Amino acid sequence: MRLLFDVLHPAHVHFFRPLAEAALEGGGEVLFTAREKDVTRQLLEAYDLPGEVLTGIGGGMLGLAREMAVRTAKLCARVRSFEPDLMLGIMGPVIAPVSRITGVPSWVFYDTETAGLTNRFVYPMCHRLFLPVAYSGRAPDKAIRYPGYHELSYLHPNRFTADPSVLEDAGLDAREPFAVVRLVSWEASHDVGDSGFQDPVGFVRWLSERIRVVVSGERGVPDELRSLAMTLPPERVHHLLAAADLYVGEGATMAAEAAVLGTPAVFVHTAKLGYLLELEEKFQLLWNTDSQSRAVEIVTSCLEDVDATRALFQSRRSLMLEERIDVGAWLIEQVRSELGN
Repeated sequence: MRLLFDVLHPAHVHFFRPLAEAALEGGGEVLFTAREKDVTRQLLEAYDLPGEVLTGIGGGMLGLAREMAVRTAKLCARVRSFEPDLMLGIMGPVIAPVSRITGVPSWVFYDTETAGLTNRFVYPMCHRLFLPVAYSGRAPDKAIRYPGYHELSYLHPNRFTADPSVLEDAGLDAREPFAVVRLVSWEASHDVGDSGFQDPVGFVRWLSERIRVVVSGERGVPDELRSLAMTLPPERVHHLLAAADLYVGEGATMAAEAAVLGTPAVFVHTAKLGYLLELEEKFQLLWNTDSQSRAVEIVTSCLEDVDATRALFQSRRSLMLEERIDVGAWLIEQVRSELGN
């Protein structure tokens, strides 16, 4: 079994890691072709996964288009030398055309309805398309639906156990409640036209007067918040999220990660994503809002009794896990059924 994973975001490394490790344990070979984005390279090194960076990040729509053109050419060459049996990716704007050029099948996984232009290009071209049942956008008949979230590939309790020592590593007191705030760079193609906090610095200052705050930034944090910046290695962040009493941020992936871990989450963003709406409406593990003032109201309510809120969300998480699958195990079985052990 030879698998190539094209990863455009750090979360893609997490999503495919259970499958990659299972393939390696079974005597197969894997290769991650990465993009120089955020902490992707550090995660591959931390998990000892074979990988190489093909491109950096293109800025703006023109820069992204140029990056994808260069990446497509480089990936074609790498596919011919590595000779994978299967290419897998999230979003899939590169593996879909490369699969048509090289003849290697492409499997695409996605959960973001708002990336309309990319989806119209990729969905008809990829060999298989996998979408969560919460996905509410238009999709071709060939789409395979599954009852889960990307984040349950690596944060399902079957494979993730929170390490409480992360608090000491992060310089936090286990007796002191704390919140994680995430700020994004707004450079992703699916973020074009969207917005989050109207005044992120002002919001963090307001929140830090009420609870200890740790700030995570996709491209660093504003100078005014530098003293609150997260200092953990990237592979330790999920342990911190699991220990947190609250998550508030513009990052959709981290919002979903917090929610599936049972940490109360507030997603501050104008985008309406099916999986985050389901986590709010069906399981009540998250709030979606495009208003900073509304976020203040939600946070104020959560902080009235931190311990009670935390206990309530842990019970809601248990109910969610009864209805949603271990996506990592499901993905391994999908590939084994196709390629064998």
